[in-house]
Amino acid sequence: MNDEHSIIGQTDRQTDRQTDRQTDRQTDIFEIPSCRIEWIDIAKAVAIILVIIGHTVKYGSDIRNIIFSFHMPLFFLLSGYTYKMANTATDLYSHIRKGCRHLLLPCIIVSIIGIFASFILGDGNGIQQLWETVKRTGDALWWASGVKVHSHPGAGAIWFLFSLFWAKTIIDGLNLMFLGKHMGYILAFVGLMGIAIGSKGKWLPQNMDVTLVVILFIYLGMLWKKYQELIEKYAIPLFFLSILIWVGCLHYHIYIEMAARHYPFLTLSILEAVCGSFAISSLCKALAQNTFIRRLTLFIGAHTLLIFLVHHLDWIFRPLWQMPSYWMTCVMRVCSVLLISLCIHVIRCYVIKFSRQVKP
Repeated sequence: MNDEHSIIGQTDRQTDRQTDRQTDRQTDIFEIPSCRIEWIDIAKAVAIILVIIGHTVKYGSDIRNIIFSFHMPLFFLLSGYTYKMANTATDLYSHIRKGCRHLLLPCIIVSIIGIFASFILGDGNGIQQLWETVKRTGDALWWASGVKVHSHPGAGAIWFLFSLFWAKTIIDGLNLMFLGKHMGYILAFVGLMGIAIGSKGKWLPQNMDVTLVVILFIYLGMLWKKYQELIEKYAIPLFFLSILIWVGCLHYHIYIEMAARHYPFLTLSILEAVCGSFAISSLCKALAQNTFIRRLTLFIGAHTLLIFLVHHLDWIFRPLWQMPSYWMTCVMRVCSVLLISLCIHVIRCYVIKFSRQVKP
């Protein structure tokens, strides 16, 4: 009996030490888990900064077109690179639960914050204005489109999170339904169907037509992971070939813009996005060798979701970053979003640490 109590006591102490170590890692403000892939975090850091710049520069400008030609596809390709499909119903449930917590719940939270910020900062007439904002936000979340859908308001940048959630859920469901067989053909067909639907102006609730295209990019990211050794073997010629195709397509104004359902020449625009994403990722692998750049960008890349959500609400603190020139506005907007994201992250770490200390 005493031996059993001794074993139980040792187990409890081991569990406490593991919990303490996990808590320390969670509350270490600038620590990046060693399991993360450095070049992917650097690529995500570059992409999120370009998202902010792309939403700031003049519509139709060359720099905006270049950014939009790859920045969102890059996120989806990297998501596919690191994604593992559900093989059981338990895996599917786990993925859906995780997606709701990390993707959908943040969308709802920032939408609620946006409602009250609009009410406080607006010039409307009290409750009536609040109710109109609630209805408009609910309508936007139902359609979850990045841009206005006919008479329905756009949801803004958070369309990305909705589409990522539904794309992964559909991929998992199809994998279970077809027992993992012929998934390449199935997912490619689904993606091309999304392009066809969006190109015809048949936009669907929950951004579902764009989500089908997202599925194609996630699948291509999974193929990237599967054949990474072969790709690495021919990395240099593939890099220059990607640059050639990407720049050539941009020269002829062939580039994808997913939120707007802009898919010129259909599959050619997909190829352009993949080539642009691969070229940028190859550069990020090279940048990962530089210690200064690696340290500067890894933290940003590891916290892109937080930065993305802050950017979605950065209209609230527009006076901080609105400047006379586009480029100064871009710089100030990026710096403001990153600084506020850092402050939120620091506060979160201290709150977690404090709550663990006072927990009985």
